[in-house]
Amino acid sequence: MLLMNSQGERTDMKLMKQLTIALALGAFPALAFGQTLNCEACTHDVPVYMGDGGLIAEADGGPIEDEDSTVMVAWVAACGDVTHYGTLEPDEDGMVMLQFTDSGLVCNAEESHLQIGPVKDGGWFWITDDMNSAVGSLVNHDILDNDKVGIASAGPGVTMTMGRGAVLVKDTATGRLGVLPNILPEPPKPALRKCGYETGGTAASPTYTRVSTNCAVGTGRTLILMTTTDHLTAKTVLIPPGGTVTRPAGAAITVIAALYMDGTGHYTTDPTGNPRLGFPEVGMADRPNASRFRIPGVRWGSSTGAGAWEGGVFSSSTANSSYVVITINSDPSYCNSGLSLPFEVVVVAEMDSGDVVTPAIPLPPDGSGGAGSATFTVVCPDPEPQVF
Repeated sequence: MLLMNSQGERTDMKLMKQLTIALALGAFPALAFGQTLNCEACTHDVPVYMGDGGLIAEADGGPIEDEDSTVMVAWVAACGDVTHYGTLEPDEDGMVMLQFTDSGLVCNAEESHLQIGPVKDGGWFWITDDMNSAVGSLVNHDILDNDKVGIASAGPGVTMTMGRGAVLVKDTATGRLGVLPNILPEPPKPALRKCGYETGGTAASPTYTRVSTNCAVGTGRTLILMTTTDHLTAKTVLIPPGGTVTRPAGAAITVIAALYMDGTGHYTTDPTGNPRLGFPEVGMADRPNASRFRIPGVRWGSSTGAGAWEGGVFSSSTANSSYVVITINSDPSYCNSGLSLPFEVVVVAEMDSGDVVTPAIPLPPDGSGGAGSATFTVVCPDPEPQVF
């Protein structure tokens, strides 16, 4: 079945699936009063359609194809009581142009609109009256229902004609035209907060509560935080991943490693459990009570690079399932002017189940239980300056 558009051009049935016609008497090139034509494929509006002019836009693909499988762009123009429709074939650059004069679409009715699509954002139009021209952007249908802002009036010498997403402004004395968009930009929606915990303050009971609804859960991955005592300041410091620990010159020092979540959003599976469980910033901020916040049920292991045991004393403890203590002893025979070699320590955490938090900690399918690992390097202290 073939239909003819307002210019006598052939329109196929694929297009008619996108141009839904509600007619009582059938389809006509120019629709009679009270009849409507809805373009489901159209994506953009000419916000002010009156007078002469035209538009240009880039086709956005879509389902409309002619009999040669060429992607087509549909348009529908309503001018007063008359509606025209048609299709445009993009050029080799994917662009389409519609000139109102050439298409019989010059419109001077008060009630009018023109829509086109599928096209990409960035298309624009121009309108021309008997004296001047104005240009503006096509308006995406996705924002047509956004709030509109009132355009400030310049007095009786300037006429303002409301369109669909823009206002046509005309200075009656000079004939100058302008198109002012009046759709308010909508601020981006705030990102969904991460699942975790919140506090009602020290006076609240309980002080901290679990956040497990209307929130975003993260990856379920873990990280191992390692702390030690700085050999110069004697303060507790965080060892960054792959960081270094200076072998003591005197008393032994310890490295404490504990398992936490990666900070992308989680909550405790047990609603009655500690809502701050697994949050690394809490473990660092409240170290005297750090054991409350570490992921429990962990088996710890550690290993060193080849040759690390030679000339160095290294020991570890796995007495507590929520953390591991690694002891590094001094060794003057290892750290001296003739032998000062660093070695790497690998700390490994394993679990039988990662269901202590939501989302669950992803464990290897081979049953090895690997929940995370971290490394640090033991280095010798800087040699004492020699005095001559």
